Amino acid sequence: HINEVTDKAFVEMKTFTASTIAIQSMHSSKPGAMEVSTAPEPRDILWQNVYVSKGAKRTRGYIGEALVILIISFYAVPVALISLLTSESALISTSPRLAQLDQANAFFSSALAMVQPICLVIIQQLLPPIFIQISKAEGIISFSEVQMKAFSRYFMFQVLNVFLVTAIAGSIFDTIAIIVENPEAAFEMLGNSLPRMSSFFITLVTMKSFLGLGVELVRFLSIVQSMVRFGCRTG
Repeated sequence: HINEVTDKAFVEMKTFTASTIAIQSMHSSKPGAMEVSTAPEPRDILWQNVYVSKGAKRTRGYIGEALVILIISFYAVPVALISLLTSESALISTSPRLAQLDQANAFFSSALAMVQPICLVIIQQLLPPIFIQISKAEGIISFSEVQMKAFSRYFMFQVLNVFLVTAIAGSIFDTIAIIVENPEAAFEMLGNSLPRMSSFFITLVTMKSFLGLGVELVRFLSIVQSMVRFGCRTG
């Protein structure tokens, strides 16, 4: 990027007063032609994105939003399948032996109820690195802004896919036989079965706190990415 021209510049002020005045002042007769904001810390700057123009950043932003919507929509399918196939009632119905152990042992019943949240937590751990890479490709200057945008998108994914899709899928699975026989009772049965998902969400929050955050502190995915990069360089 030595010979490239960028539309961004960093100006260092000697006092906070001068910096505040510069931020609040209008520097162009055309609104939006020149935007002034507080610069991030040098270690937080993604220097390769400094050379991304405003128009390119806007276009990349549209593409990134469309890609995120596509990913969230696509993830509704595996989340719903996992919610259906790994729920406690589904596992018990597939094996009479599991049903016997579930009734005979309370500890086994609790362990069986944790299968579905663990599977969902594992799927969720794949998304933050993907959202971070998409935000970087959009041309955002600082890594903190990249993390904030990835966090907001991850929150939207959890609200739409984890909470809504899981609750609806789990409730439908519990009442699907009765709904097929009596379609008029669908809403009444769903209303009665939705509160049963409360134990699932309690288990999910617990597993997310102890397992999901623990994996993030260990930075397992970062270790895997470093190993892959090292293997590609040596290869």
